[in-house]
Amino acid sequence: MNVACARVYELYLYVLVRTGAASRLAAWPLPVPPAGRPLALLVAGTSVVLLLYAVLAAGSDPWVRSFRALTLLSGLALPLAALRFAGTAGAPAFGGCLILVATGSGLAHRFLATRRRPGAASRAIERARWAVETAGLLLFASGVALLASDRPVPIRLAFWALFLLRLSVSDLLDPSRLASATGLSRSALKDARKAAGAGRRVRPARRLSAAAAGALKGLLLAAWLLLPLAAALAPGEVAAGVWPGGALALRHYPLAALAATALVLVGDGLASLRKRPVEAVRALVAGFGTAAYLLFAYGDPAFAAYRASLPALVLLETAFGFLLGAARRERS
Repeated sequence: MNVACARVYELYLYVLVRTGAASRLAAWPLPVPPAGRPLALLVAGTSVVLLLYAVLAAGSDPWVRSFRALTLLSGLALPLAALRFAGTAGAPAFGGCLILVATGSGLAHRFLATRRRPGAASRAIERARWAVETAGLLLFASGVALLASDRPVPIRLAFWALFLLRLSVSDLLDPSRLASATGLSRSALKDARKAAGAGRRVRPARRLSAAAAGALKGLLLAAWLLLPLAAALAPGEVAAGVWPGGALALRHYPLAALAATALVLVGDGLASLRKRPVEAVRALVAGFGTAAYLLFAYGDPAFAAYRASLPALVLLETAFGFLLGAARRERS
């Protein structure tokens, strides 16, 4: 077990080095020695995630209460445990266990979705989302007003309007939600059941065909979800000679992701306009705003200063989407 956890931690360090995050982390003015900062970052992140799950686990269900107590105690105890393992031979195994604990807690949080109840934490997160969305809409409306009066829209105004709008609708862009919306995950699960012959007799040839189709769809889904990581790794891997030079094309992933999600938001907004009008309008505004931004602002020479911020925008959008998704599932 210790060896497996240590391997997981080595993979974590590898990602930090190849993405350049390790060098940036070492340059931060922190009271922790550079060698111990990756573990400190992992401890802090895991503690925050566990405490978030604890405050979102509202309700009197016994399983929810047990999960709340366990995540609360673990989140508070992890920094103390880190003092015991930091700088020792057991630090890699401890770090790998933290990653597994965070992953397992996320699965348990998702499993308990129907047992939880809305609480103060989920309502606070929802209010924060509305505040971000209101600010984004005000900036977006200011840009539209400038265009209507034949005045130029400052690139800074356009960028921050897009940034806030994208953050506010990041719950609509949750990877699991998008996978469900495309039907890919359901189709892969259906093929897997058919391959197992669930519920009826299935010919061996059809089982084999369904198994191959399910595996292919699963690989496509995994590749889709791993694209952001591949895009972040590409420059470091090419510089190290591990990946071919053509992999540098992945650097354009943030731009492609913005364009693709703009289409998804517009399509989803048009499809749900009658059933979920409020959510549909949110998606349409963010989708058309993203498309307009990419069409009119991305090619502007003044945008060069913000082009390097697109990967950070996608990363923060993913993190905010995780936060909103974790809170929103409380009402499942």
